[in-house]
Amino acid sequence: MLPPPELLFLEVPIGGHLFVEVLLFAVIVFLFSQKSYKPPKKPLTEKEIDDLCEEWVPEPLIPPITEDAGGSEEWVPEPLIPPITEDMQYEPPVLESAAGPHTIVNGKEVVNFASANYLGLIGHEKLLESCTSALEKYGVGSCDPRGFYGTVDVHLDCEARIAKFLGTPDSILYSYGLSTMFSAIPAFCKKGDIIVVDEGVHWGIQNGLHLSRSTIV
Repeated sequence: MLPPPELLFLEVPIGGHLFVEVLLFAVIVFLFSQKSYKPPKKPLTEKEIDDLCEEWVPEPLIPPITEDAGGSEEWVPEPLIPPITEDMQYEPPVLESAAGPHTIVNGKEVVNFASANYLGLIGHEKLLESCTSALEKYGVGSCDPRGFYGTVDVHLDCEARIAKFLGTPDSILYSYGLSTMFSAIPAFCKKGDIIVVDEGVHWGIQNGLHLSRSTIV
């Protein structure tokens, strides 16, 4: 076999492959040292801007009505919901008592399977007395959450009693149950946490879990 050709660089013999590598390295260094080419931007003159605005024709927001489709006077929009027929018309039930386990609807006593009165406190005599005294002292308005109505002494007193009953340093009241789930769960759980939860939990808990961005198991 013939020996590999050698070149002389500064009177030092080097192999052919080394010469190619040095040459490629020099080309790479040269390319990296070059600045990117940016074509000069010439600003438009006022006349050019006016000409472009006059030539611009906007596209219609809706397709034009053709003769095959009929005129605008003949066009009738489709109903958003199907029309109510006679067999679908009914009078809503009228509740005539507190929404407890047994209630009166349209003058008839029935068993209530759709009540949100989970603790059965609606209609409780002591609760009615407390509500009456609170209305006489604080009045009634169009809204009652603390964010709108403001914090009153009964809010703080109730939070203190709940904290004492639970043995916690403090507690907080929300206006209703859903806001509690939407706020408390994302406050204590975050992305990267793992939450083990039953798949049949309340819709509000499901949304609170979704807002927390945690991994649900």
